[in-house]
Amino acid sequence: MALLDDVKTNLRISTSALNGDIQGDIDAALLDLRNAGVAAIGSEDPLITKAVKLYCRAQNDFMGKGEQYSRAYEALKIALCLSGDYNEVDGNV
Repeated sequence: MALLDDVKTNLRISTSALNGDIQGDIDAALLDLRNAGVAAIGSEDPLITKAVKLYCRAQNDFMGKGEQYSRAYEALKIALCLSGDYNEVDGNV
């Protein structure tokens, strides 16, 4: 499943009318992770996918819990930044 479809399902959105907005949030999440130092970003990686979903839920204030999702995203982002599996490229930091 493509990341856009996965995020739409997670947000309980079935229409394609918001695809541009959702894709923008996905791109922003991936860029935020990269800027924070997460070098190994793959759309098939379960932790990266989870981070993107949390970011998108925070941005859309999903079920009125945007702050909660934002805190969860920030915590996962920090964990990814500190993990050697995500902050190294070809064995180099």
